[in-house]
Amino acid sequence: MQELNSPSPSTRLAFTIRELKTVEEFRTAEVVQRNIWAMPDRLEVVPLHLLLTAQKNGGLVLGAFDAAGTMVGFLFGFPGRTAGGRWKQCSHMAGVLPDYRRSGLGEALKRYQREFVLRQGLDLITWTFDPLEGVNATLNFAKLGAVCRTYERDLYGSMADRLNQGLPSDRFEVEWWIAGPRVASRMQQGPARLRLADMERAGAQRVNQTEVEGGLRYPLAPDLDGRASLLLVEIPADFQAIKALSREIAAAWREHTRTIFEAYFQAGHWATEFFSDHSEGERRNFYVLQRDARP
Repeated sequence: MQELNSPSPSTRLAFTIRELKTVEEFRTAEVVQRNIWAMPDRLEVVPLHLLLTAQKNGGLVLGAFDAAGTMVGFLFGFPGRTAGGRWKQCSHMAGVLPDYRRSGLGEALKRYQREFVLRQGLDLITWTFDPLEGVNATLNFAKLGAVCRTYERDLYGSMADRLNQGLPSDRFEVEWWIAGPRVASRMQQGPARLRLADMERAGAQRVNQTEVEGGLRYPLAPDLDGRASLLLVEIPADFQAIKALSREIAAAWREHTRTIFEAYFQAGHWATEFFSDHSEGERRNFYVLQRDARP
């Protein structure tokens, strides 16, 4: 069992990341899952017997522990295969407790996972996430160097947890090619520093325009005929805040971005970057799509 001891880069909190081993630790992981994702029903969690069995048979179950030894983060992955038969790890769950978000723990869990999977002789990790969640997109694309070409409509059906309830569970399936130079560069040098003005000067074409009404930004009709090889897709700065204030606008964002991503992924574009910029006195979030950007 390997351990990683490190301070968080954002808050300098000391923490330890290690593979879970005892029944008590796996039972604690059930509780941590419920607290991370605000699950109303214990039946929503991945149970300890499945976590323990996966850990003993090529899977990975990680806990992140604070200085007092309290589990504050969790990751679960298991071996799988792509549609073409390539072996990979499927990263099913990864998260940290609310008080530890934006602390660097999520990135630390993924870095540990990368080293573990490389030692298994594999070069690909995949997972799904809501493409409208900017914090997760920043981690997955900007910090880790993942890419995406797959959009899944309502992948998990209706979900009862507080973060996902009330809207179709559309997801990106991202590909993290952990042995490639793109990912190695992100691990060593950190995110690329992208700005909206620089991207547009470089020829990036805006796919969608947005407007603010009643304090909320909402999407206008998208351009699905973009000819540029480099495209920009705007998403909300804080999707959870929009969901809390207007379920109608949140649903409009879901339908709007679903139309865009499905169309451009089918046309051969990949999502390769994500960045935030400030415009008109507020933070704005953008995906970068590139044609034929296969890693």
